[in-house]
Amino acid sequence: MTLGPLRLSRTDPNAWRLAAAGLVLAAAIVGLAIVLGGLTACLLNPIGALLWLVSAVLLGVSLPPVQRPMLGWIAAIAGGPVLGALIRPSELIEVIVWFAFAGAVVAFAASDRVGAWALLVPAIYLPVHLLIGIGRAILRNGGVRTDPPPTAAIVPLAMLLAAAAAGALFATLFRRNQ
Repeated sequence: MTLGPLRLSRTDPNAWRLAAAGLVLAAAIVGLAIVLGGLTACLLNPIGALLWLVSAVLLGVSLPPVQRPMLGWIAAIAGGPVLGALIRPSELIEVIVWFAFAGAVVAFAASDRVGAWALLVPAIYLPVHLLIGIGRAILRNGGVRTDPPPTAAIVPLAMLLAAAAAGALFATLFRRNQ
């Protein structure tokens, strides 16, 4: 896939950064929706969610090559449902700790030398979170919420930054030990 001078593929070592920027922008949009509330939030929140999903797909197709991609994918795909089921986005410290841990696990599992693979955790988390919300709405015969979750505005960005920081730290340590 080509987007201007940037080729979104594993052969471009920087292509994943566009997807990461999309995730950060999506987190900022969702955070802004939480701050603003009301009708504006109901409009912004789906835009942020859609951007997050598109960025997640772009990240998946543009991750840099690693020694153990299958293990990285298994760790990331397992981490999304675990975090989605167990971690409520209302506790900032809990979110930071668990997303950092999960990001480090993915980077370790993949033997990531860049830290980009850790971003798969928050990228996968949102679709899982949305599916859980849809499932709960179906079970209680209610509608799907379009307003932002009852959480701190910084939580979506904290998820990304915690996973990214842990992945970058692991990647730095991994490169030093080789």
